[in-house]
Amino acid sequence: MILIQIIAGYVGTAILLIGMFVYLMAIIKGKVISNRVTWGVWVIVNALFCTSYYESVGFVSSIWTPLAYLIGTVFIFLFLLKYGKSGQWTWVEKWCLLGTGVILILWMILKSPLITLTLTMFIDIIGAIPLIITVWKDPAADYGPAWYFGFGANLVNLLAIEHWDYANLSYPLYLTVLTFTVAILIRFPHFLRPLNQNDLIKI
Repeated sequence: MILIQIIAGYVGTAILLIGMFVYLMAIIKGKVISNRVTWGVWVIVNALFCTSYYESVGFVSSIWTPLAYLIGTVFIFLFLLKYGKSGQWTWVEKWCLLGTGVILILWMILKSPLITLTLTMFIDIIGAIPLIITVWKDPAADYGPAWYFGFGANLVNLLAIEHWDYANLSYPLYLTVLTFTVAILIRFPHFLRPLNQNDLIKI
């Protein structure tokens, strides 16, 4: 059983790295419309995610995918700095950055990585809301194949979980739900969206 989990951890990470590479190429080609400030804040949030996840569950097979997310987020941010459009500070980025600072202070006071992991997920959910709204309104605003790879990687990574408890499951499951949501909204443009007149003509 341990061997299956180790293999799943490596396979999930490999799929995610492919998806990250595809996303970076899409940025270079101008196929991704994203706020570089948002990704800059996500670098900090993902660093806190990985640290608190490691402190909560240790060096387990399912940690490789979160680490790949952190590395990928750094590269996406750097590529957006070079190839993307100018970013802007919205209330989301400001609250996420403020929330991350508060969580760090609470971590030092409470010394509870599990609480830190939980609070960080709430912060990340806030940060993901504008992205979800954007692809809901305009599925072409982001690059679908990268999100499909991301969902596949997170789904496989669930098999790498060694203990199915809150500490081990919460973060990988959250990533799976997030990537699934974005992938569905991009892949099926009419999902949860009202049809407009042009859509009716096409049908």
